[in-house]
Amino acid sequence: MEIIFIRHGQGIHNTDIPDRLNFENPRLTNKGREQAALLKSTFSFQHNDVFITSPTIRTIETTAIMTSGLLHARKYISPLVGPRMFPLPASPEASALRCDRVYPLTLIRSEHTDFIITDQEDEDLWKNGINIMSEEAFRIVGQRFLQWIQTLNANKVYVIAHDGTITSYRILLGETGLSRSDFLPETGWHRIEWHAKEQS
Repeated sequence: MEIIFIRHGQGIHNTDIPDRLNFENPRLTNKGREQAALLKSTFSFQHNDVFITSPTIRTIETTAIMTSGLLHARKYISPLVGPRMFPLPASPEASALRCDRVYPLTLIRSEHTDFIITDQEDEDLWKNGINIMSEEAFRIVGQRFLQWIQTLNANKVYVIAHDGTITSYRILLGETGLSRSDFLPETGWHRIEWHAKEQS
């Protein structure tokens, strides 16, 4: 299975607006929408590919633009790929930013009916996300996520998420020595060939 991690396009919070990182539920800018559209020519998306996105407006918009034109695209929204700090600071709760809050589940249900929503019964996960989760707790839910995507029977899984989230999953999948300098740029991507037996 190929897992292709893609960072979302430019959001309003990625521009020079005042107090930009405390802008709640930022959408894509026009540039971000153009970046997302270019992904359609970067990849040859197939009807049996799977697209899993973080529950934020900017990632959902990126995914919707990427998959526009695909008939019956297999699209999921999962809190297990929501925003995550990297590296985790000593006091993560004090460092949490409003731009990284998960979009409310009730609004996702009503506004994005073309996506399948995962883990709806886990109220705590939807309320708090994985942003400030301890490394050990993230390892457990991260492995749960990887086990779940194995059940989807897809050759390619596209995960549309955030710089810290993508870096955390790359480490979980066995990469070492990663730092903030390895963060992907807007709509940057990283491909991993993964087999379940490689995950311990």
